[in-house]
Amino acid sequence: KPKMIVLIKTGRDQYMGTKKFFTNGTGMSAEATEWLIDQGVRVMGIDQWGWDLPLPYMIKKAKETNNPELFWEAHLVGCRKEYCHIEQLTNLDALPLSGFKVAVFPLKIMGASAAPARVVAMMEEG
Repeated sequence: KPKMIVLIKTGRDQYMGTKKFFTNGTGMSAEATEWLIDQGVRVMGIDQWGWDLPLPYMIKKAKETNNPELFWEAHLVGCRKEYCHIEQLTNLDALPLSGFKVAVFPLKIMGASAAPARVVAMMEEG
């Protein structure tokens, strides 16, 4: 739905602190990112090292196609369409599929395009 925050649970947060966290996994494509934006989503998050595919996959794809523009494709969607994404979320498996609110409190860094943030899910008691 428009104006929803979409959190993508991959389970990769279980590898945080290990080499596998950076080298294995999945990620968002430019097409998937644009699709979410076209549905009205402006804030999205994921529980892995970054929004895009892991770096080894980007390197392999760029070498196979001789196209260095394949790096950070999903990140670069933000140059064409307005959205924010959040990386390295944890404990998404503790959340229901829907029915909760998300608050994001980024550290203000002058001139920065990214910052650490505290991300909080709030569920109503009931």
